[in-house]
Amino acid sequence: MSSVSERLGASTAAPTGRHAQLRPSDEDALRAELRRLQTSTGMPVLFGGTVHGGDMLLSGFVGTRSGILRDLVISSECGLGGKVVAEQRPGAVSDYFNSRQISHEYDREVAGEGIESLLAVPVVVRRRTRAALYGGLRTNLPIGDVVVEQVLRSARTLAREIEIRDEVDRRVALIDNARAAAPPAVSAAVSEGITESYLALREIAAQTSDPAIEARLREVEEKLRTLTGGNAAPAVRLSARERDVLAYVALGCRNAEIAERLALSVETVKSYMRNLMGKLEVGSRHEAVVEARRQGLLP
Repeated sequence: MSSVSERLGASTAAPTGRHAQLRPSDEDALRAELRRLQTSTGMPVLFGGTVHGGDMLLSGFVGTRSGILRDLVISSECGLGGKVVAEQRPGAVSDYFNSRQISHEYDREVAGEGIESLLAVPVVVRRRTRAALYGGLRTNLPIGDVVVEQVLRSARTLAREIEIRDEVDRRVALIDNARAAAPPAVSAAVSEGITESYLALREIAAQTSDPAIEARLREVEEKLRTLTGGNAAPAVRLSARERDVLAYVALGCRNAEIAERLALSVETVKSYMRNLMGKLEVGSRHEAVVEARRQGLLP
C-alpha cells in the first residue's frame, strides 16, 4: 500500500522549502474552525481536510469516537466529499447509506463513526477547492438550514484565511526573487515596488488574528530593510508606526491619505512626521525619505 504522501502526490498550493517552514499550518486553521463550529452548532461530529493535488486528506476531527477517519484520503469525485471538492458546492444527505446522490466508496468509514446524515462544504480560494468541512448526525434526520449556514460561514472564513496566507507567500517570494536579482544600486521604481509590497503585507496582516502571520511579517520587514543594501545599523531608531508613515510618504501619499490608510487622525500623522523628521535631523518630507533610505530604514 502506498503512503499518504505518495497517494496525494507532490502537487499542492502550499509553499516549499524555507517558506513551508514559515507558513502557518492550514490544517491548524481548519481544526480551529471546526472547534468554533462545535460551539456554534452543537453538531455531534465535525471533521475536515485540506486538498492536495485534487485529493483531500482528512486531518481535523471534533466529536469522533474512533480513528477510522484519521488520515483518510478522499479521492476526487468519490463519495460526498469528493463530489463537493470537484463541483465546488455544498452537499448534504440525510439517509447516507441509501442515498443515490453520491457514490459509496467510504461507507465503511462513515458507518464506523455511526454517521447517518452528512453535510460537506467546500473551501474555495480563487476558484480552487483547498479544503472541505463536514458535519454529521448520528440520526437519520435532515441537517437544518441554520446549521448549514453556519458551516458555510466557517468555510468562507477559512477560505479568507488561506487566501491571506497565499498572498503573504506570494509577496515574500517576490521579495526573495528581487533580493537575489537586484543589482547593488536599486532603481527608484524597484525601491517603490518593495515599499508597496511591505505596506500591502501590513494591510493583509491586519485582516487576520493569527499571531504566526504577525511573526512572519516582522521577518519580512527585516528582509525589506536590508534588501537595498542597508545592512549597517541605522543611526536612529524609528518606531513601527513612524516607519509606516514614512513608507507612505515615500510613495507620495499626503497626510490625509496616510491617516485614512492607517486609521489615524491627520493631526496624529503630522505628529509622527515631526518626530521622525527630528530623529533624522531633516527639514522636509523628501529629505526624510532620502535619509531613511541612506540609513537602511526604508527600502
